[in-house]
Amino acid sequence: MIFAPFTGKDNHGRPVTFAAGLLSKENANSFSWLFNQFVKYMGVAPKLIVTDLDLGMKVAIEEVLVNIRHRWCMWHVMNKVADKLPKNMLGSEELKKELNACVWSEFIEPDAFEETWHAIMERYGLANNDWFSPMFASRKFWGLAFFCDFPMSSLIKTTSLSESHNSFFKRYSMSRANLMLFYMNYNHALETQRSNSANLEYYDSTKVHILRPELEIKKHASTIYSGSAYNAIQEEIVYACFSLSCPTLGVSTNREIEVYNVNDKNSNSWTVTYSIGDDTYLCGCKKFERLGLFCSHIFCVLKYKFVKLIPDKLHGGRWLSHSL
Repeated sequence: MIFAPFTGKDNHGRPVTFAAGLLSKENANSFSWLFNQFVKYMGVAPKLIVTDLDLGMKVAIEEVLVNIRHRWCMWHVMNKVADKLPKNMLGSEELKKELNACVWSEFIEPDAFEETWHAIMERYGLANNDWFSPMFASRKFWGLAFFCDFPMSSLIKTTSLSESHNSFFKRYSMSRANLMLFYMNYNHALETQRSNSANLEYYDSTKVHILRPELEIKKHASTIYSGSAYNAIQEEIVYACFSLSCPTLGVSTNREIEVYNVNDKNSNSWTVTYSIGDDTYLCGCKKFERLGLFCSHIFCVLKYKFVKLIPDKLHGGRWLSHSL
């Protein structure tokens, strides 16, 4: 039988198992049954599901999980490029560089993605290619540009998390085990997973972060975020507070909002909007929306406004330490 786990990420960025099923076949009917059981016992469908390019799974998702976003694994898409390119272009580093810049950018908008894609296809004579044309037609399933407004869209972009978790389960299972032995081994694996998570929570609650340089807002971050989230966010804080390339270029204000123009290290300019009434910040880079962690651009504005504590609405519930 085929082991089919549902895998996500916890507040430490580690794999977590939501559920699992056993299938006799990998076809649309089997996947439809699996998704129906998941919704039945979880009580709610996921908001986003990431799969490989399996057609049967696509059919089942459209049939059962009708109100969710379905995303194709970016690795599975891009891994096929070398096989689909004409042989005379396999060694083209320029094509590879341009295509990766277009496809993997999280800052590109859909219109810009489409324009850039078409320009690349024309430049390299791929406009009528039998693989690239259908993939472009299906771009809303895999293009990062089409997920930039979807909450937590940067959390999982490929199935590598699920595949690494499959390797984790293999440590506790045997291919010829009977159902009872498999069930016992599966529960043992879940106990190990929960124990590892509990250890990380304990570590977060007892660890004293060495704050260099010591900043009030950095100290506050260390008290509210899990260890992995704090490690990511402290880099944004330090960059905003000490980098000369992150100035606030201009400010416009009315009674309801303040608008700031902020540069980054690549000389890109981003707009940060502060809503005075509800004390919220939005940045054009959309990192908070995509990942639940806010960016150096917002930190630049917080520094400019002499804000020493992270506003409550910027905490992002996914990454908070459970020891709070």
